[in-house]
Amino acid sequence: MPYLFIVDSVGGVMKKLFLTLCLGGLASLAVASDAPECPKAISFALYENGYIYDSASNTGIDKDVAEELARRSGCQFEFSVKPRARIWAELESGTLMMTGSGIQTPKRDEFSWAVRYMAQKNYVLVKKTVSAPSPAQFNADPNLLWGAVRSYKHGDKADAYLDSLRQQSRVAEEPDLGNVFRIFSKEGRTSAVLAPPPAYAKYLKELSLTDRVRIEDWFPEDLPIAHSLIFSKKAFSQEEMKKWRLIVAQMRADGTLRSIYTKYLGGADAAKMLLYKAD
Repeated sequence: MPYLFIVDSVGGVMKKLFLTLCLGGLASLAVASDAPECPKAISFALYENGYIYDSASNTGIDKDVAEELARRSGCQFEFSVKPRARIWAELESGTLMMTGSGIQTPKRDEFSWAVRYMAQKNYVLVKKTVSAPSPAQFNADPNLLWGAVRSYKHGDKADAYLDSLRQQSRVAEEPDLGNVFRIFSKEGRTSAVLAPPPAYAKYLKELSLTDRVRIEDWFPEDLPIAHSLIFSKKAFSQEEMKKWRLIVAQMRADGTLRSIYTKYLGGADAAKMLLYKAD
């Protein structure tokens, strides 16, 4: 605790100044005690997913969020880029400590902690050359194929619909959204995909698809899905997670998350991404 001695004829001023310094020192100690422990660098895996993360530019929402976590916690983060399936396997084994943009499930709760920080709604992107204006009419044409990320969750109604198409061998599944959209951009391949704004905003622009697709909500019953920062239980204790949850809550409250989302998506979509219920 810092000490400062000042000769002042007014004793009250000296007492007030000394008390202020003491309280300031205690506040610093309180902040330090709330900081997460960092015995080693935190391994954080990113994955290709539109404006969530783009390896070509090494930029994206999750990279910015993780860097802010590092700044506020004082912990060192080590980044890598991996396929989504491998990320989940390594989180379970404990060889990976953390990732972003994960969807919480009972199975994943067995080996990981989830801290919500965004919500994403999946919309249908269908080529304008396809006349089908609804799921039923799309299903009625056996020549139409759908593109999707393997094991990705879109919402109960949307996933049930995709399962019905899978039974007809009409879903082309890829390991990431980048591949899904690249195939979607080619003529004679897939005719529709599901994606949230952070993904399709980037790929439509890069692949010159903006004027070639319709963006529709075919599954209005499916509400935006909460996405979480995922922490391996083999690396983080329940007590430590209280500190990380506090940091994320502060980032939401002080506008940092909104600022990061706005940077990539604009104000309207950024506001929608904040419509999630805190843990």
